[in-house]
Amino acid sequence: MLRISVFISVYILVIFKIYAVSQPLVKCISVNNDGSITLTWQKPSDITNFQQYNIYRSNSISGNFTLIDSISNINLTTYTDFNVNGNSQSYYYFLKSKSINGQLSTSSDTIRSIFLTLTNIGGNIASLSWNPTHFPPISGSSLYYKIYSKKVSQTTWILRDSTQNLQYTDTVKVCSDTVSYKVENNNSYGCYSVSSSDKKLFEDVISPSTVNIDSVSVNISNGRTIIGWIPSTTNDTWGYIICQGSPCVTIDTIWGKNSSFYIDTINNPCNSSTSYRITAFDSCFNKSPLSVPHNNILLTSQLNVCEGKITMSWNKYNNMLPALQGYRIFLSINGGNYTTIADLNASTYNYTISNLIDSNNYCFYVQAYSQNNKITSSSCKKCYFFTKPPNPSVLYLSSASVISDNQNIIKIYTDPTIKVNGFQVQRADLLTGPFSNLATIPYASLTNYSYTDNSVDASKKVYYYRIQCSDSCGNLGKISNTARTILLNGNALDSYTNSLNWTTYGDWVGGVDIYEIYRSINGVYSSVPIATIPNNPSLSSYQYNDDIKSLTNTSGKFGYYIKAIEKPNATYYFTEESFSNKIEINQNPEIFVPNAFVPNGLNTEFKPVAAFVNPEGYLLQIYNRYGQLIFETKQPDVGWDGKYQGEYVKQGVYFYLIRYKKPEQETKQLYGSVTVIF
Repeated sequence: MLRISVFISVYILVIFKIYAVSQPLVKCISVNNDGSITLTWQKPSDITNFQQYNIYRSNSISGNFTLIDSISNINLTTYTDFNVNGNSQSYYYFLKSKSINGQLSTSSDTIRSIFLTLTNIGGNIASLSWNPTHFPPISGSSLYYKIYSKKVSQTTWILRDSTQNLQYTDTVKVCSDTVSYKVENNNSYGCYSVSSSDKKLFEDVISPSTVNIDSVSVNISNGRTIIGWIPSTTNDTWGYIICQGSPCVTIDTIWGKNSSFYIDTINNPCNSSTSYRITAFDSCFNKSPLSVPHNNILLTSQLNVCEGKITMSWNKYNNMLPALQGYRIFLSINGGNYTTIADLNASTYNYTISNLIDSNNYCFYVQAYSQNNKITSSSCKKCYFFTKPPNPSVLYLSSASVISDNQNIIKIYTDPTIKVNGFQVQRADLLTGPFSNLATIPYASLTNYSYTDNSVDASKKVYYYRIQCSDSCGNLGKISNTARTILLNGNALDSYTNSLNWTTYGDWVGGVDIYEIYRSINGVYSSVPIATIPNNPSLSSYQYNDDIKSLTNTSGKFGYYIKAIEKPNATYYFTEESFSNKIEINQNPEIFVPNAFVPNGLNTEFKPVAAFVNPEGYLLQIYNRYGQLIFETKQPDVGWDGKYQGEYVKQGVYFYLIRYKKPEQETKQLYGSVTVIF
């Protein structure tokens, strides 16, 4: 029995070796663009008695496999199934070899076409999943799947990535496009298993993250607004759009993801406050939500020259993050470093710089700062050159003169280019004062001003005048020189002399050159001075005696005034003059009456000798012893020749009446007798 069984086994083995063909080795399966499926295999190792390859197909791994075709060329190792659509589902295949005696080999590995499922899971995110060709992988297959994509505009597939997984998520970098995907798995045999392809519409609707403005500040050096922000964290950010106002109007576009500031060259932050917002945009021009608005600080200020202060105010800085802590005031004087002079709370919007110093330049600005002191916003700087209201470079009281006993006039010379509030006229009885204010002469852009003082008694006292200007703020400022009027006094002396004395004039820049004395007779002044007195600076008054013996035939009424004349000077290139008060000196009339005369002798007429007798009101009458009027004249220079009605009178005693007026208009009468001798 043992021998028989061994024989049978050997027989069977021999039979199999003669008639059986080995199965082909399936390597790859690819889905073509038209949905057909191409199989690739390795021919059997034993091709003795080979007749054909039989190809079987099924819709599922557990379904019935149907012989779909046979290939008799042993060297033909690929087959394309055109009766399927591999882009709509997955198909299963295996192959068998058939020998010439009709026997079939065992089945090759069952290989499955790769069916790719593509899903747009939102916006521009693609989700891919697929099945393996065999599990475990067919011998020689790579452990990696290569993912390819292709846009509509592209003609070739682009390798996106590779993975060992059966799913993959891809971010599609398109704005709006249809994108196709496929998966490939290569085999060391030299073929590829290619999946079905699928395509979907992808749109980038994801906006960049919101960008927040860091601060809106002004560069105090050039007065330009700088908007700063933290760059977007979204990788696809291409740039930023800056807008202003409400609604927000675009003013510029800034390119570059890492851009972090913008300088506004359109708006002037020194004249207005502008609200700014920013939005980021990506490669598809999707825009992030607008940031909250930030605004520049508009600083307004005013210089009060009169009070020596600068007042300033500003608007609130909005939406600082971290929150606004307060405002600092920075000040620079005469180009020096800026220093903090005030630190104010967040609800204070005004400040005053006081106690300004004359002829100093003040520059300042306001800076808002955050609670962590890292975020700041500065305003424009403002600058003022502070000068106190100017006084005229020249304020000269050029003369003080007497017009009449109750009027003095003063003259003022000044710089008309310096506008002041006015010129205050001040008067005193002494050089040392006190000075009282008489009036204010309004500024009229003139070089010369004058003022008439109607409240004086110029015949009795000297008056001192000075001018003090009041600036545009009404503050008293520069004081002029002091001018002093001339007071003239005089009296009649014996021996036909009038005595004059007067005070000196003061105060001219050139000093007094001469004093001229003018005299009137019977109320008529001569245009020529009767005397000229050189100035003697050591004197405080002058005295002069006027000899009037040659003027006894006048009425005895004399008037005088003094004219002071300034010495030429190189300061103002003009000279002035000053007039004293006018005085009147009256010499008392004197009449000498002879007591006899010889009509045909040496003294042929009777004529009283009159000195300073006023012809007005003069009367000479002669009477005989009977009281008869025999002669009369009203002219002091006409005498009686001793005749009556053309004939000499008889020798004897006659009586006279002389009537005349004294200077004070009192009528005086003289009575007496005269003897006529032949």
